[in-house]
Amino acid sequence: MNYVCVMKLTEAYQNLVRNISVIYPHPEAENIADLVIEKITGIIPQNVKNTDKNLSDDENSAIETAEKRLLNNEPVQYILNEAWFYDAPFYVDGNVLIPRPETEELVDWVIKENKSKPSFSILEIGTGSGCIPITLKRKLPQAKVLSCDISQGALEVAKRNAAQLQAEVKLEQLDILNPKNWMQLPMVDIIVSNPPYVTNDEKTTIAKNVIDNEPGVALFVPDDNPLVFYEAIAVLGKTHLKPDGCIYVEINEGLGNQVVSLFNKNQYKAALKKDMQGKDRMVKAFPII
Repeated sequence: MNYVCVMKLTEAYQNLVRNISVIYPHPEAENIADLVIEKITGIIPQNVKNTDKNLSDDENSAIETAEKRLLNNEPVQYILNEAWFYDAPFYVDGNVLIPRPETEELVDWVIKENKSKPSFSILEIGTGSGCIPITLKRKLPQAKVLSCDISQGALEVAKRNAAQLQAEVKLEQLDILNPKNWMQLPMVDIIVSNPPYVTNDEKTTIAKNVIDNEPGVALFVPDDNPLVFYEAIAVLGKTHLKPDGCIYVEINEGLGNQVVSLFNKNQYKAALKKDMQGKDRMVKAFPII
């Protein structure tokens, strides 16, 4: 007689938490297991312990595969091809950064300050997954949104997300560090960006799963020129911002005063804004007419 070993959902969940706790703190291991189980089985976390569901062979295999990838330091968002940003799920893979909570704060700042305007235009620099431009378009439907990125792979991910979330965002491949490309860009009311801002010296402070998996082109800047993107954005704004336009950028928490100084030297009035952790994380700049 052949006996079939059927795995219970609760047992699979407990096994997953225990096994990945080798490399993740226990609370984080539980959070990751919640995401994996819900994505694969459709059972929300609060119901996992209250169900006697038997896993199908496909579900059991998918959980085992996810566990192996987790133990190889791959971010759960890439494994599930999903990361939530603001209030919506975004497809993500190795072509794009995983959206961060601090970037939600940048987007929220733009939304709150501009939601009452009747119509305006936004240029977002550094598309990535599209989480910034797509969320801005969804929450500010009166805005015309254009976003650019140097990576074709990132733009393909953003196009997928824009279609899935039904956001009409124009996406273009463009290297913003090459001023010759700027003539392709229109005049806009707002420029928004979360550009690369991590120096190579800071690599030792970054988690291994980030270094090994997320695209370096979207993270790192030269140690001898860490503000290269902010310089480009400041100069671009002089010719591409409409009257009364402004710039919103996310920044390296350790370079806040330097970013403000850079904008001020380029004839802007700039101010720092802290995130919910109390860190210098955003700058807003107005051109001085």
